[in-house]
Amino acid sequence: MVNYSLLTAYLLAIVLFLGTPGPVTILVISASVKSGFRAGLATIAGTNIASLILIALSFIIIQGVFAVSETAMLWLTFFGTLYLFYFSISIIRDKIDLQQTLQQNSKRVSKNHFKDGFLIGISNPKDILFFIAFFPIFLAVTSDTYVSMITLTLVWIVLDYSILSIYAFIFSKVSNNRAANIISKLSGIILLLITIYVFYETSKRLFF
Repeated sequence: MVNYSLLTAYLLAIVLFLGTPGPVTILVISASVKSGFRAGLATIAGTNIASLILIALSFIIIQGVFAVSETAMLWLTFFGTLYLFYFSISIIRDKIDLQQTLQQNSKRVSKNHFKDGFLIGISNPKDILFFIAFFPIFLAVTSDTYVSMITLTLVWIVLDYSILSIYAFIFSKVSNNRAANIISKLSGIILLLITIYVFYETSKRLFF
């Protein structure tokens, strides 16, 4: 049985997370500007493989916690929401200068775009903290934990490719600071609202 309301919240949260300009997005845009849209797609493939490795590691950690007790899992979700609070607020507060960031990152673009994408994706230790904080919130999307993991991962793959491809295409044509900052701040606000809701539901199960 699929929890469609939770799945919808997951879809929205992923769209907001991936839609917020960050190191991966900037690298994809830089590759597209410098070497064309196909270079951007190759970079996306590399970042996606890196994400899948980090997701697999986070699932191993989550399964280890879940094997201990359901309460331990709730505590992991609780502390995960605290990290997402920080993450959301930092998105809202940050100001993006696409031109300056693209210029700074242009040297990171080589002829091997897949490798560039993989290295930038795998070298950020904060990503695995995000995945560990993020996925426990949505594991109840089905009644089977393993089915939930597969579902969440497949959705991530599809949205990761789709959203980053759209970003590569749009911002390789028009590097608009105002648009990027509006997207970023709106994403941060909505992600913060989702986090508040999950924090409330988790706290209710832990403390009441």
